[in-house]
Amino acid sequence: MTVTGMFIWLGGGQPAELDDRHERTGYAVTGAGVASTALVAAAVTATALALSEKAPAAPATMPLVTAAIALTAGLVTGLIGRAMAGAESTARLDRPAGTPNLPATVGRISVAVLIGVLLAETAATAVFDDAIDRLLDERAATAASTAADVRAARSELDRARAERAALTGTIAAARSDIDSALIVARCEYNPTPLCPQTKITGVPGRGPESQAANAMLDDARARLAAAETRIAPLDQRIADGRRQLSDAETAAFAHGDRGLGARWTAMNEHTGADRGALALRLLGTALFLLLALLPLILRWWRGETSLDRRRAARAVQDRADLGADTAIAVTQAQMRTETETLRAEQQLASARLAAAADTAIDRERQRTRVIAAIGGLEIGVVEPLITTADSVPDAVRDRHDGNTAAELPAPATPKALPAGNSPDISRTKPAPPRGLELPLIGAVPFTDTAVRWIGPLVPSFVTTAVNTATLPLRLAQQALDEAEEITFTLRKSRKLAAASGTRALAGDTVERQPVTTGSAEHAVPTVIEADYTEVDTHNR
Repeated sequence: MTVTGMFIWLGGGQPAELDDRHERTGYAVTGAGVASTALVAAAVTATALALSEKAPAAPATMPLVTAAIALTAGLVTGLIGRAMAGAESTARLDRPAGTPNLPATVGRISVAVLIGVLLAETAATAVFDDAIDRLLDERAATAASTAADVRAARSELDRARAERAALTGTIAAARSDIDSALIVARCEYNPTPLCPQTKITGVPGRGPESQAANAMLDDARARLAAAETRIAPLDQRIADGRRQLSDAETAAFAHGDRGLGARWTAMNEHTGADRGALALRLLGTALFLLLALLPLILRWWRGETSLDRRRAARAVQDRADLGADTAIAVTQAQMRTETETLRAEQQLASARLAAAADTAIDRERQRTRVIAAIGGLEIGVVEPLITTADSVPDAVRDRHDGNTAAELPAPATPKALPAGNSPDISRTKPAPPRGLELPLIGAVPFTDTAVRWIGPLVPSFVTTAVNTATLPLRLAQQALDEAEEITFTLRKSRKLAAASGTRALAGDTVERQPVTTGSAEHAVPTVIEADYTEVDTHNR
């Protein structure tokens, strides 16, 4: 990419998409403004950080850190300027040109103002460098006087100085004692008018007083010599204390806060106390604000270009395509939903029908089991029973004689059925023959006639099987119908006559006694047993 192409890109354009020279120039100028802002930001940051490195305690790697921070600041400023230069001036790309985008505009201006203020304050710390250094030195000196190391060194130096002063007093006292003892010793040995008359005896020669004076003189000289031997160590101690105090003060002064924040605080204090410095600071802030707003201003001056129109057209087309795809996807999803709903409803209906069919089948099976259990259904081949009148059980005779009433519940009151409404059952005529009753099929027309005609031509066990298959089921069905619908207990006695292997219904005599519904359970076994007994008796 050429330098011009780089400026065009920084200005918010694409070199390959711009053919008009006028528009290329506009984008290049905007890119130059963005590059200038980034370079100024990097230079100001580097200068401010370099001035903060003048502290004695600054690390050796501080220049590299300064360069990295300055480069980062310039890069960030350039990216923000590039975003401002390439920002769309309208609220949306599909809106007409000139439509304001107030929130976006306010946001861009706010970011530019923030960058300008930061750069202006950073530059002010470099402009007022001398005043800032003076204030920082004063703060460092004040802080150094209260440092812990400085206080300890000063305390040690004060103790050494006090001991040296005491030693000086001791030496002076020893010298005074030496002078006094020397005068007394001389005057005792050789008194003169100039000698102190109150301190000597006035007797010349080496007497006791002279010896005492000499002893005092020797003691004073010894004390002076001992004090003088302590002078050199104390002087060295004082010198060391002074050096330690100086080192501590230097170290505390060197470790004073001289960073960018401390410099800005000192600059703020200086400009607050000096009106000229404050005016210069405000002027610098205005200049840097203009510099930060330069990419945005150049973007507004450039106006709408062909590149902006192509971008808007692509945005509208893409939005329309996405809308169409979304509508198609929604319609397909609705179709899938309806299809799955219909399929689920069909499956549910099929399941319900299957359940209903299973229920009906189970109900029919249970009904068949009940009919078979109650009616004593037995289909098969049996040998004819040969019985005599004497071999008939007494229980069967009792049933024929009407003695089964003792086994039934007591009849209810006569009021159970009105006399006028009760039917005359004793006059009931036998029903005309309508065919054989077969299990699960019912009455088959003309089957009784066929049995009468075919009976003589087939073995007797076939006729017996047909009788045992039809007669009990017919009698049981009649008993069930009357017990369920009328809820009466029935006692039946039937006499059957057979001719040529057939069986006909001769007559019925029925006696009804109204009882409660619960007594109907005793009717069925009574009728069935009576029927089987009658069959056996007839076959005999």
